[in-house]
Amino acid sequence: MTIRRVIWSMVGVVTLAGTGVAFDGAMPVPVPGADHIFAPGPRSLGFSGLQVNPSSIGDFNGVVALAYVKGHATATDVHRFDMANDMRVMTGTYLAADGTRHVGSFAFI
Repeated sequence: MTIRRVIWSMVGVVTLAGTGVAFDGAMPVPVPGADHIFAPGPRSLGFSGLQVNPSSIGDFNGVVALAYVKGHATATDVHRFDMANDMRVMTGTYLAADGTRHVGSFAFI
């Protein structure tokens, strides 16, 4: 799959997630623990395993789209560097910090 196709796929997911309920300002609770941004995938490739929470939101029930994009980039000063990105889009219900349940859509890029 080309990077262009991955980016356009993520644009489609963001567009679909945008049709959900708008964020009402109730902050979600992060996944407990110091390292709460898990990287789902095979441990043999350096990821956290297949049975981890990809949402990064505690007490979340919904849909998560996740893409890993890796490649090369060129800065405006013509300096080339390696790039590895983790993009996530999620929509669903979550428990807020004040204990109330909410519906929202989030993006983590």
